[in-house]
Amino acid sequence: MAQTQVRHLIAAIAIAALIAGLGGAASAQPKLRVLSIAMPTTPPNLVHIPPWVAQDAGIFAKYGIEVKIFTFEGGVAALRALIGGHGEVQIAAPGVPPFIAAAARGGDFKAIATYATKHPVAMVAQPEIKRCQDLRGKKIGTPGGAGGYAETMARAVMQRCGLTPRDVQYINIATGSRVPALATGQVDAFVIHVDQVFEAAKVKPALHILAYLSDVLPRGWYAAYVTSGDVMRGDPKLLQDAVAALVEANRFIYKNRDRTIQIGVKYTKFDRDIVARTYDVLAARGIWPVNEGLQKDVVEAGLDEEARIGTITPDIKPTYEQVVQLGFITAAMTKLGRWTGDPRWQ
Repeated sequence: MAQTQVRHLIAAIAIAALIAGLGGAASAQPKLRVLSIAMPTTPPNLVHIPPWVAQDAGIFAKYGIEVKIFTFEGGVAALRALIGGHGEVQIAAPGVPPFIAAAARGGDFKAIATYATKHPVAMVAQPEIKRCQDLRGKKIGTPGGAGGYAETMARAVMQRCGLTPRDVQYINIATGSRVPALATGQVDAFVIHVDQVFEAAKVKPALHILAYLSDVLPRGWYAAYVTSGDVMRGDPKLLQDAVAALVEANRFIYKNRDRTIQIGVKYTKFDRDIVARTYDVLAARGIWPVNEGLQKDVVEAGLDEEARIGTITPDIKPTYEQVVQLGFITAAMTKLGRWTGDPRWQ
């Protein structure tokens, strides 16, 4: 055999061995565990962005997780996906009202983390509605229906001036149709997110903010990542890693403004200027918690507010221990350490 042919043969053998070795290494890589999360808006608002940040920034992958994020029309639907998902959905992220109402009825699920405690929404109204009392007889948008987050927050606003749901007309509007419904006068008022406030003002400048829910419910509790007893018992390691990844995502948001805005534009579908303005408002208010978030005083104040609003009656108001499993977030703090030195950090 010629010397050139020998060299070619040796090179071919070496390449084949390298490919085989790479194949063996690839097959030895641990398989990603699938985590399914049910989110309460479609598309998401910027406040809901942490799971997408954890996905696009590679944080879930770092923990060996392949995430599947499903979006629903309201927190009630997201919670139903967890309850009726037969283990296919491990985490739902509803607003607190539907979660607390279900927990008060004895549901076997608990909050294991949160992506926001303060309410990042406002009631926006048509120009003729100058004060709370002017809502009487008006049409209020309520995606998710009675008991959903938007309806409960609308009820909280109305309670300030003695109105009840019987004094208004509820209109079930899809989450993504909130701004068009306001712009065309299909509804007179709507509880919407900060990014939607900026979007609505661009479409119809005469719209105005009737009330910020963070002012109406200063001790309110906005949302939670919720899981079932079956998932906690069946795959606690997956939940532990998921919670740590979600905490890291919240921290990434504060440290990476431009990247977070980029991810926000990709998934929320809002213009970049709206996402940037919303980011600055939410970040300045410390909306995304970087530590436990589910502190006992915050949760108990939220439970008291739900009883006052009427989501639940005081006699069935659950205790902190009945609605929160703090072990997963506590373990995340042990692993990641707590952030301190800024009044926003919670």
